[in-house]
Amino acid sequence: MNSLEAIKKLNDVSAYQRGMFTSAQAKRLGVERYTLARLEKGGSIERVARGVYRMGGAPNVREESVYATWLSLVPDREPGVSRAIEQTPVAMGATSAWLQELGEIGPEPLEFCCGMRKQTQRKGIVVHKRLLDAADVVYRAGIPATSPARTVIDLIDGGEDLSLVAGVLEDALARGFVADIESLAHEIDRRGKKAGFPRGASLSGLLGIGR
Repeated sequence: MNSLEAIKKLNDVSAYQRGMFTSAQAKRLGVERYTLARLEKGGSIERVARGVYRMGGAPNVREESVYATWLSLVPDREPGVSRAIEQTPVAMGATSAWLQELGEIGPEPLEFCCGMRKQTQRKGIVVHKRLLDAADVVYRAGIPATSPARTVIDLIDGGEDLSLVAGVLEDALARGFVADIESLAHEIDRRGKKAGFPRGASLSGLLGIGR
């Protein structure tokens, strides 16, 4: 396959994926690795993660590293075709909060969950086996992520610094992202003992609910 034909095929795929594609998707289209190497050397594509490329000229986006990692977890996905939630990695924890621009928290290590077991040995990436309810999933920048309420709970369960959790919660509440504040407060307070709070103390109050 010549370079112009390969670029056309890859453009068709990357148009659905923020200018990116995986080597597995390229292979399915008949674009072999040696062709990818030739295109990369010529500057037509750029490697952004293991097995993930961006088309030359496609703009850099804030979420690039998270999106590229998400693509790499299901490298043979068919662009533009919806997948069942149990087959789709979902950003969670600090990664989810960062995607939604909640609080002052960084995205790393990149953390995802999926209803199907997915293994990775790459440093800085964590994938948990967990099936979420559809109500606990939102989409940001084309990436499925845990809802703000679920994200707050996961951050507490993961032992995140409570001052950072408070910032995430404050932004979620201020932007109207939490539909059932009472239920969220209850779930937060259930975790008070594990967080070191004495019986009867309100962890949700400390984090900003009810102020």
